[in-house]
Amino acid sequence: MNTWLAALAIQCLAMGAAAPVWEATQEAVPTLEEVLERYIEAVGGREAIERLTTRVMTGRLVTELPTRQPPVYESNGFVIYAKVPGKYLYVQQSARGTHKDGCDGPACWRWAAGETEFDAHYDPRFAWSADPQNATRMWDYFPDMRMRGEGTLEGRPVYLVDIDDDVSHALYFDAQTGLLVRLGYNREINDYREADGVVVPFSISISRKGGSSTYIVDTIEHNVPIDDSEFAAPIR
Repeated sequence: MNTWLAALAIQCLAMGAAAPVWEATQEAVPTLEEVLERYIEAVGGREAIERLTTRVMTGRLVTELPTRQPPVYESNGFVIYAKVPGKYLYVQQSARGTHKDGCDGPACWRWAAGETEFDAHYDPRFAWSADPQNATRMWDYFPDMRMRGEGTLEGRPVYLVDIDDDVSHALYFDAQTGLLVRLGYNREINDYREADGVVVPFSISISRKGGSSTYIVDTIEHNVPIDDSEFAAPIR
């Protein structure tokens, strides 16, 4: 057992069932490589993850803005198609119509109201979340990662990893479970469940001014055949 895992286990045993009070020593802080490897194991292990080549997720994007006048409550259906390496298509249906965001690898685009905008709105955090092998491909999406150290999140001990020079973009890994629990300052990753030998978050909640928007996943399928043409930008 790694030194930092042993120290954590001793602390947990000493505190019993009580909520942990984190007082890590410098020796207990793992390296970035250790944090990432533990995350891979927590998700299901490298072998199980690398068996997944495609992913199809269906669900709802629930937006709640209670401070607006009038208050806003919307629930719009979505489907996300993803294929390694780095291909995804997000399709959302709402009262305003259909919009799509996609990447076919090197090129990303957005389509709405019959118009296609290229190289638009690419978000590595969203692209990462769609990737069926995301736990083993952290460096592909966040090539500037570096270990910051330990911290707390809602009373839980976490390890913080910076992905760029903006500290508000940091990744938060739960020190006890090893799982990634936050992307940046406002994206909470919740409701991990088992699907095809790996655990996948079924909820990502994004806090925003006046409320929140939450992606709630209803179904996940892996290794569904998806032709690469599905990720190409629509042609009018």
